[in-house]
Parts: sequence; C-alpha cells; structure tokens
Amino acid sequence: MINRVKVVLCGREYVLQTEDAPSYVYQLAKNLEKRISDITEENPRVSAHSAVMMVALSTMDELTKANNSVEVIRSQVKEYVDEAGKARLERDAALREIDVLKAKIEQLENLNKLKSLKDSIGEEQQGKKKHSAPAPAEEPAADAPAEESAAEESGETQLTFTASEQ
Repeated sequence: MINRVKVVLCGREYVLQTEDAPSYVYQLAKNLEKRISDITEENPRVSAHSAVMMVALSTMDELTKANNSVEVIRSQVKEYVDEAGKARLERDAALREIDVLKAKIEQLENLNKLKSLKDSIGEEQQGKKKHSAPAPAEEPAADAPAEESAAEESGETQLTFTASEQ
C-alpha cells in the first residue's frame, strides 16, 4: 500500500509517496532537518542548499562505509560457514572412524576371550595328563619272542619291551 506523507524540510513542504510507514518517514525527515540545522547554526554564512549538499555527502559517506562493512561481514560469515562445513565433514569422518575402531576393538576383545578360553582348556587338559596314572603293561606270552609294542594313551606313546624264554 502506498502512503502519502507530508514533511517540512528547510521551511518547504514536500509530499512523498512511499510504501514505508508514515512514522518512519517523519523520523527520517526529523533527523535530516536536525543535521541541516546543525550545519547552518555552526556557520551562519552557509546556505540551506549548501547544508543539504553537505548532509547528502556525509550521508553517502556513511552509507558507503556501512555497505563496505556489510560486505566484510558477509565475507567473514561465508568463511565461517565454509569452515563450519569443513569441520562438520571432518567430525563425520572422525565419527565413522571411531565406529570402525570400536568394531575392531570388539573383534580383538572377542579374539582375546577365545584365546584365553583356549589357553585355559589347554591348561586343564595338561593338568589331567600329569595326574593320570600310566596304563599297566600287558603280560607277554611265555613263548613269545622279544617284541616292541606301542600303546597310545592320553596322547602319549608308551613302549613296552618283552623278552621271551629260550
């Protein structure tokens, strides 16, 4: 909606058409009138027209510096966003690596448990072998010649020699 706003600047009335709120336009006109009057009060020989030109030039300077500052800030924000994106990618990669390493740790822990279990079973079997009594040797027949026989018991080989009578 277009608003018609009437303002007075340097004693002259101006009718402005704007989409801005009338209160905003009145505040702009009030600030402009104050700046013009500050210049003319400081130096009475300066005309209102010259004061308006000085205010316009000063305002253009402020606007240019503000726009430059905005561009610097935009550039910095872009750099920060780029850095944040890179950091997010690095974080995601690190989290994936952590997951892989956790899986490897779990595998190694499982292998270690299996090895410990295997070692403990081996030790139990070793203990049983040491405490078991050797099997009795068979009596040879009286007329059998000397022979060598092997009997395997508990994983050990036992040799028995028998002599025959002549």
